Amino acid sequence: MLLSEGETTVKKIYIKPKSGFPYQGTDVPFEQSVEDIKALLRKFKCDEILSHEAGDKITIAFKKEGVPYIMEFPEIYEERKNQPTRLRMDISARIILNQVKALLIDVEIGALSFMQAMLRMVALQSPQGITTLGEVVEMQKDNILRGQIEFDPTKVKALMEAKE
Repeated sequence: MLLSEGETTVKKIYIKPKSGFPYQGTDVPFEQSVEDIKALLRKFKCDEILSHEAGDKITIAFKKEGVPYIMEFPEIYEERKNQPTRLRMDISARIILNQVKALLIDVEIGALSFMQAMLRMVALQSPQGITTLGEVVEMQKDNILRGQIEFDPTKVKALMEAKE
């Protein structure tokens, strides 16, 4: 799905209290998890690290060796009995932090390059808006599996360079 300015593909997840959802019992504030994510990215020599909040939507964008990446935090809502549903971005941030840590283990041990590990988060710019390589693959998965799509890396590179 190509995104227009301000549009996102943020997933909304609804959970029940005490359902055993990962990190549901976290007491780490959202802001601390975001800072931990940024520190991890800095450790891997990423730059231009920005976080953007628009209402309940949270995004971290950064570059590594000139390649732009974007990660969107899922919106997690905890449904509560006889009370309004509560937004739990603290859970979302813990999930993203641990997901990024897991992806970067392969980089630390030399099994993958940074780009290979973070491939689905590569940000692509087009005249229609911004998307990620992961979204492009998801949209084209049937064609890719049938071998009916030509993936031309030079076109992806041109899109990334157009963003700069």
